[in-house]
Amino acid sequence: MNEIIKKRISESKGKEIKIFLNNGFRFAGKVTNCDDKYIEILDYVSSAYKIIDIDQINNIEVQK
Repeated sequence: MNEIIKKRISESKGKEIKIFLNNGFRFAGKVTNCDDKYIEILDYVSSAYKIIDIDQINNIEVQK
């Protein structure tokens, strides 16, 4: 499952995303950067950049 999430994230630069973490937290924002281990988003709530470990992601929703 983690490989599918990594692939979807790498194809989603510039798109809006909702990220649901294993600990119950969630974030919504725009994907600004990513690599094999981390994703960087511009968080809409805090208007700040967040860097999230991909291994902590439980589920994602990517807008078209």
